[in-house]
Amino acid sequence: LAVGATATQTTKPSGGYAYYKNGTLTLNNYSYEGKGYEYRAYYYAVIYSKIDLTLELVGTNSLKQTASYSDGIYVGVETSKEKLTIQGDGSLNVTSTYCGILAWGLITVNGGTIISTATDGGGYKSSGILSHLGCVIINGGNVTVSGDYGLYPLNGYCEIYGGTVTATGIERAIRY
Repeated sequence: LAVGATATQTTKPSGGYAYYKNGTLTLNNYSYEGKGYEYRAYYYAVIYSKIDLTLELVGTNSLKQTASYSDGIYVGVETSKEKLTIQGDGSLNVTSTYCGILAWGLITVNGGTIISTATDGGGYKSSGILSHLGCVIINGGNVTVSGDYGLYPLNGYCEIYGGTVTATGIERAIRY
């Protein structure tokens, strides 16, 4: 799925659906396994957006990235600060190689059950959740992240106001 990109790769879901309207991508019992969208030569994301994106979780959702050094969810363009917001009562299980969930700007989790696992950074450090130029704010939900780093607000900070957070990392659970 690509939002705000020049091309969109359509996928046939194994169950449920993904629906985009007015900056919100609703995942409703959606499941995908594969490379996803190639946003740069040899770099893939199952969900890719060049613009701010809100994910609305309904039911049980699963994204599995199969390409090397690639992401489950990628929001933004290098050096910009596009934001990602995750909300809803559903769940999302993301498995990828480099980053489970990556945004160039602020990542906010308001609800849902999120499991984000990064398995192998291909020579780079993998992260369950990575914000390049922003912060990670968790207001609610149940968040479980793992990788070389669980939570990684690269040039920012992490704030937890509510919900439950479990972060594990081979090197650090939360890296600043």
